[in-house]
Amino acid sequence: MLPGLNGFELLKQLREKSNVPVLMLTGLGDETDRVAGLEIGADDYVPKTFSTRELLARLRAVIRRSRIAAAQRRGPYTAQVVVGPLRMDPDTRTAALQDQPLTLTPVEFEILLCLARGCGRVQSREQILLEVADRDFEVFDRSVDVHISSLRKKLGDDPKSPRFIQTVRSAGYMLLKPWGDTLS
Repeated sequence: MLPGLNGFELLKQLREKSNVPVLMLTGLGDETDRVAGLEIGADDYVPKTFSTRELLARLRAVIRRSRIAAAQRRGPYTAQVVVGPLRMDPDTRTAALQDQPLTLTPVEFEILLCLARGCGRVQSREQILLEVADRDFEVFDRSVDVHISSLRKKLGDDPKSPRFIQTVRSAGYMLLKPWGDTLS
């Protein structure tokens, strides 16, 4: 029901070039449409009308499955993430700052890893939650803020003059590049 091209054709073209996870959100809810969408390559198919919580849960499931598949293709070793004095190893789930081990909760580790992989780019709360949350969350969920506060303490970071995690007002958080780039 797209202008000039339908979603099934678009998905076929996308699958010729990419393995990116696809969740089809469509007004076509008949069983034949759902089966066709899944058989052409959609990872999930959600007909309108849907609840926001269900959509978020399905998005997390698609992302989780795609990560598992990518990890299996890569094999057991995942490259370490190094940002200046911060070193993180996703395989051993260890983190160190200036060669001093950091004691992080599983969620703190995932949030810091998310920020480190996107170093220098703003990550919204929603992006971070989709990346790390294994639970349903509300639109105004502020748990990320609490975890960021805890991470700052463990990194010895000052939110007013950050060296590591910068708050970008109305946008989210960003791990600063090692040379201390900040936003004005």
